[in-house]
Amino acid sequence: KEQLGYIVSSGACRSLGGVQGFAVIVQSARKLDHVNQRIELFIDSMRDYILNMPDDVFKKQREGYMVKKLEIPKKMHSQGNEFWNEITSHQFCFDRPQLEVEIIKSLERTDLLRFYDHYISLNSVHRRKLSVHVNPSAIALQGTDDKKLIINEENELAAITDEELPLPTNEENTETIIVKKEKIISEKQINLPKEEWIDNVHVWKSKLLCYPLAQSYEKIDIPVLYKL
Repeated sequence: KEQLGYIVSSGACRSLGGVQGFAVIVQSARKLDHVNQRIELFIDSMRDYILNMPDDVFKKQREGYMVKKLEIPKKMHSQGNEFWNEITSHQFCFDRPQLEVEIIKSLERTDLLRFYDHYISLNSVHRRKLSVHVNPSAIALQGTDDKKLIINEENELAAITDEELPLPTNEENTETIIVKKEKIISEKQINLPKEEWIDNVHVWKSKLLCYPLAQSYEKIDIPVLYKL
């Protein structure tokens, strides 16, 4: 646990094209590599969290998610957005929450782990990740001290390790704790694949493979130009 940034959130997302994904949003003054590293460590820890979750907690989480899915929008604007998302994606599944809840009822822990290993795990060949970085201008960066940020990160990590380890009582314990500290620090790093920086979005998109669009849930008669 750490204070990674001013705004930190994560959760499932669905684009206007009907593409499902898992999004992590972080607004932080820390360096991009550090933020990316901590995000991946968080995602990597999710599997053990699901695996070791008690059965009663898992069932409670599942029931709570179903209740949230079936919540009636409190504003007409929110309800309208849900309907328009179905229209713009040509899905026309206007009772999607009810249908999803019926599927969620049958989900077990093994289903989540299998989904994680296939789509979310860093080791999966099926995983696809898009990382978008928005940096301040050169003028906004004036006056910032990168060295100070690095020192703060090291001090924060040292503080975490100090809390987890007992105080030494003799020289032998001191050597043992130093070894443990180095092990903990090394365990807080994860080997990430080499990034592919996108300088030209149009060229990058032109190289992507074409996949068939999801078919409409309801066969609604629409103009030929917009049929899937």
